[in-house]
Amino acid sequence: MLLKSSGELIGDCGFFIREVEGHLAFELAWHVRRDLWGQGFATEAAQGCIAYASSTLGAERIIALIRPENPSSCKVAEKNGMRCERKIFWRGYDHCVYTKILT
Repeated sequence: MLLKSSGELIGDCGFFIREVEGHLAFELAWHVRRDLWGQGFATEAAQGCIAYASSTLGAERIIALIRPENPSSCKVAEKNGMRCERKIFWRGYDHCVYTKILT
């Protein structure tokens, strides 16, 4: 992610092909520089990635793996129409599996 006003790098957002519980999925992930949290950058970037996944990648479903103690990321997922489908223990931590059907 680049800040429009300056071109400065402020974070990243995109997809991984992730195996979760024996199934492959498009996992959407985002990271924003801490001093810029709460300004909508992650939400906006995620919207663009979701549109790309649907129109260009042909994805039917996407996920986001978010640790429950990260309510800001949970809000980003929810603002983009994702819902916590279930909780899993993954890579040593509890995660909410946020899901969005794109078709």
